[in-house]
Amino acid sequence: MNTRSTGVYWGYIVSSLALLIFSYTQVDLNLTLSQAGIVQDMQKAFQYVGFYQRPVSTGIYLSILMGLFISYSMLLGAVKAGKVAVRDVWRIILTISVFLVASYPAAFSYDFFNYLFTAKTVLVYGQNPYTVTPIQFSAIDPWTNFMRWTHLPSAYTPLWIGLSLIPYVLGFGFFLPVLFATKMLVAGFYMLACWALWRTTKSLYALSVFALNPLILLESLVSAHNDIVMIACFLLALYYGRNWLLLSVSVALKFMTITLIPVFALKKNSVWMLGAMGAGLVLVLFRREFLPWYWVWIVPFVALNFNKTHLVRASTIISFGLLASYAPYLYFGEYSAVSQLWKTAGIWSGVVLGVFSLFLPRLKRRS
Repeated sequence: MNTRSTGVYWGYIVSSLALLIFSYTQVDLNLTLSQAGIVQDMQKAFQYVGFYQRPVSTGIYLSILMGLFISYSMLLGAVKAGKVAVRDVWRIILTISVFLVASYPAAFSYDFFNYLFTAKTVLVYGQNPYTVTPIQFSAIDPWTNFMRWTHLPSAYTPLWIGLSLIPYVLGFGFFLPVLFATKMLVAGFYMLACWALWRTTKSLYALSVFALNPLILLESLVSAHNDIVMIACFLLALYYGRNWLLLSVSVALKFMTITLIPVFALKKNSVWMLGAMGAGLVLVLFRREFLPWYWVWIVPFVALNFNKTHLVRASTIISFGLLASYAPYLYFGEYSAVSQLWKTAGIWSGVVLGVFSLFLPRLKRRS
């Protein structure tokens, strides 16, 4: 490693370690991670920061975010200048993956626990997760005490539910082993997505744009959303010569990649793929709010168009705005009207600035 790549490496390491530690400040107050006294004391100390020192917690989070995005910007600049070797980027990816798999997954979203409980509904209670709700088991199952969306049946596809059974079995039904087995499963697909993108593009810059974007890291390795599983299967389909079977698996995991079927059929290029996924995102936003992990659908296609610097810049700005939108929740402790207003302002400020940055070079040329 040269001096520049060493600085980027340690920037990511320090920021990722800080994110790992910070994630445990968000452990639900109704959840006890261990019966060991020393662990309980540590958990309470972390929770005190997360739940009772909210301005401090928010400041720590935003500082971590800044560290990650500074490291990301430095990395992209160094890769573009040819100052970073392939092995250095993979070293960063692997090291960060190990750290963040160990993080607590519900720092910003509780969807992860629904993955676990859906598997439990099938394997332990022998029930159909589409016809029962977690709250129906609240009298007998302590997991429901720290879950959200307990009043709704499963919203996940049969294929994802089937896949989620594997870590539940490997964890023998115990909460922490199941939790980390599921995180390892999702992280495995993250690594698979990185490999497929690298093999498809043969570009270290494209790999860096995707794999080390802080939003991808946080939503795929910390919150462990299953969107990265869908994306990994699509990127594999692309690598294996537009493989229809793998595309079908991607769609069966989460329906969003269905928008890519016409692009595959017409053999269009990566610009069309980006447009198709962007159109799909816009359609979703007509029905629901812009959730940060939706951008996981877009970043891989920005990376496939890595030669278009303005797209990378716009994606980075939007990624920052989406991740910054968690700050109001950390500060207020709930999505009240005021918190939701700040969250929405953060998201759409990032989107507006990102879109504006697309036209900035043209405005400069005109002036």
